[in-house]
Amino acid sequence: MKSTKKEVIRIKNVFKHYQLGDTIVKALDGVSLSIYEGDFVVIVGPSGSGKSTLMHILGTLDNPTKGEVFVDDENIDVLDDWHLAMLRRNKIGFIFQSFNLIPTLTTLENVLIPVEPLSGGTERYQDRAIQLLDEIGLGDRLLHKPDELSGGQRQRVSIARALINNPEIIFADEPTGNLDSKTGKQVIESMKLLNEKENKTFVIVTHDPSILEYASRKVFILDGKITKIEETKFK
Repeated sequence: MKSTKKEVIRIKNVFKHYQLGDTIVKALDGVSLSIYEGDFVVIVGPSGSGKSTLMHILGTLDNPTKGEVFVDDENIDVLDDWHLAMLRRNKIGFIFQSFNLIPTLTTLENVLIPVEPLSGGTERYQDRAIQLLDEIGLGDRLLHKPDELSGGQRQRVSIARALINNPEIIFADEPTGNLDSKTGKQVIESMKLLNEKENKTFVIVTHDPSILEYASRKVFILDGKITKIEETKFK
C-alpha cells in the first residue's frame, strides 16, 4: 500500500554497471525504491549485494548507469554540479563506518565542521550542536578530543555532525561495523531517538540483521536486486 507520508527520495528502474576488465558487474539491476519522511529504513544484504551502491545512488553521491533519481520530486539529472552540491549540503547528511573525525578538534568543533562555510558560521549553530550532543548522551564530552572518546562515542559525534545542518535525510553506511555488539546497539538507539524526536529520516545500510528490529521499513537486497520490502508497525 502506498504511503501517505511525504516522499523525499525516489529511484526508478535504476541500473549501475561497472567494467572490470572484460567483465561487466551489475551492482544494481533494475531497482526501484521510495524513501518517505520520518522513515527508519534498514537496507540489509551480504557483502557484494549492492547495498552500498544503492545508498550512494539514493544519496546522490553516484549516478546510475540507467534510471531516474528524484529528490523532493525533482529529477537530479537536470541539476548542474553546483545545484547538486547545494542539494546534498541542505537536504542530506552522511554517517560513515570509520567516523571521519578530525583528531585535533574537540567534539563540539567536529560537529560544527559542516557549517564553517555557511552564513553565520559556528556561532549560529553552536546551540544546536550542544543540543544534539546532549540528546545522544555526550553533553559532558563537548571539549574532549576523539582519542579521549570510545568508539561508540565517536560514532555518536559523527551522527550529530550529520544532523547539524538540519537535513531531511541521513544515510549511514555500516555505522556499527567498527563497534562491538553492545556499543553498536547504543549507537543505533541514538539514531532511533533522533528519528523519533526530530522526525528525521534515516537510511541505514548494513550486513547486521540485528539492526532490523529498529526499522520501520526493511529492504532486502541480493545480487543487485531488491528481493523483499517489509513494513513494521510500531505501537
